[in-house]
Amino acid sequence: MLSRTKRARHAIEYAGVRFALALAARLPMGLARGIGAALGGIAFDVVRVRRAVVIDNIERSLGVGRRTAGRIGRRSYANLGRSLMEFAAQRRLDHGQVRALVRFEGSEHLDAALAGGRGAVIFGGHYGNWELLGAAIAARGYPLHFLVGEQTNGRVDDAMNDLRRRQGIGIITRDVALRKVLRALRDNQVVALLGDQDAREAGVFVDFLGRSASTVRGPAMFAVRQRCPIVASFIRREGHGRHAAVLEAPLYADPSLEGEAAVADLTQRATHCLATHIRRHPEEYFWAHRRWKTAPPS
Repeated sequence: MLSRTKRARHAIEYAGVRFALALAARLPMGLARGIGAALGGIAFDVVRVRRAVVIDNIERSLGVGRRTAGRIGRRSYANLGRSLMEFAAQRRLDHGQVRALVRFEGSEHLDAALAGGRGAVIFGGHYGNWELLGAAIAARGYPLHFLVGEQTNGRVDDAMNDLRRRQGIGIITRDVALRKVLRALRDNQVVALLGDQDAREAGVFVDFLGRSASTVRGPAMFAVRQRCPIVASFIRREGHGRHAAVLEAPLYADPSLEGEAAVADLTQRATHCLATHIRRHPEEYFWAHRRWKTAPPS
């Protein structure tokens, strides 16, 4: 049973989601993005949501001073606000409109990966508008599934997954992940996972932006088990409401490695791709995660 306080918080969260959906459905997209960016700025500068975490992460990861870190953090929150409004507006976009918003770089890499007949694992991160990346891949006709963690607020979770399904994205929850992910890959479909949150003691430790970070082993584990490639994929803003989706060359498990060593090596290579994009456009990354919270083994 949820406590009264938690029920009240969930109700407020859901009301906020419904308000954002209604607002995004009625406003011109340029105005909606502007409102989202302003709200992101307020969250960073006024409410100061995880501001100290963000600045510390940027300083230590990029080797910049506090003032520069603050500027990057503020732009990161503005990007998040724009992305949330764009996500809320996805319900009014058809596949043609999504394709018009997103320019693709490297779609031939995903085609090459699927030519092997064993499916492909998309490795992404909280970078750019990551939800739009999924919608853009599905809009190009690729059979795509998201592996998602369940939110503690079930009504918010349902609203988010409904938006994804409207774009033709299948949803796989973690309680049935192994069976459904492997089935999708055997059917030569695409499964997308975000691989940049702290995975606690269950993760594999790899270098991420110069520090050892506990990283989810799922993307590499599925790829090793199914003998399919990982396609590291990211999206960035190009201005005027347009985006560029970047799909990297397929990453295959090293045949000379087995088991945990193969998973660790493949995870490191995929994580390196994400780090490269973050260094190029740090304002596109969501720095608020406590990414290095779990200390590596002594």
